[in-house]
Amino acid sequence: MKRSSEFGRKLMLRAVGIAVAGMMFCAGSVSAFAAEKFDPAFYAATYADVVNALGTDVNALYNHYLIYGQKEGRLPYAGAKGGAEVDGIADTTVTVTAQQTTSAQTTAEGIVPLDQLANYKSIKKKMTNEEFQAAYDAALAIVQPLVGLSAEDQLKGIQKTLRERFDNGMAYSTSTDHYNDPYGYLILGAASCAGSARTTGLCLNMLGYSYEHVNENQWAHQWCRVNLDGTYWICDPYGLYAGPEPSAYGHPYL
Repeated sequence: MKRSSEFGRKLMLRAVGIAVAGMMFCAGSVSAFAAEKFDPAFYAATYADVVNALGTDVNALYNHYLIYGQKEGRLPYAGAKGGAEVDGIADTTVTVTAQQTTSAQTTAEGIVPLDQLANYKSIKKKMTNEEFQAAYDAALAIVQPLVGLSAEDQLKGIQKTLRERFDNGMAYSTSTDHYNDPYGYLILGAASCAGSARTTGLCLNMLGYSYEHVNENQWAHQWCRVNLDGTYWICDPYGLYAGPEPSAYGHPYL
């Protein structure tokens, strides 16, 4: 009986020891798997396709990972698992080779250079030259696949792609930085209908279309109005419509 009791005590001590070790391991695991910071230099060096589309703006790279890259299983830093969680941006300098970059001077045939955009002043708003270039480079990924299509399909393509971008993680805002321009829409991932209209306008201008910014600088819904051979079209990602206007300055969903 005594021997059996002693054996039971040893088993209990062993079980307690295993439990304590397990607790220590779990406690250590929490810190070991804490989210690391996103490394823009690593991301740019690893994914040339992203750099070619967005340039090397740190915020653009970070937002690309949060909105698209994480879902696609991309690596946010060296040694990470695909689609890993991140906590902010690491303080690194992004450098890329010339072959990785895309600029207005090397755009595909059929796309209007940045300095020749028909609605340049309205689109730029308060963006710096560097911010405008970053937004332009990001828009290249949207408009390049549309070169050569019919005018109707180009407008529908712009509306559809920009709307999908919003639905895949963007935020609606009338107060964040650049909420009313393409840098806010394409780089920072937050914009109002004014930002949507100017981003739409940027894409339209790049494909050679001038447009009218309906309700520009007003606290009302805003969109782009485009003259296609005498028929006015609406191109409106936030308003879920690309097609002929039902009446002069009318909108089918307003």
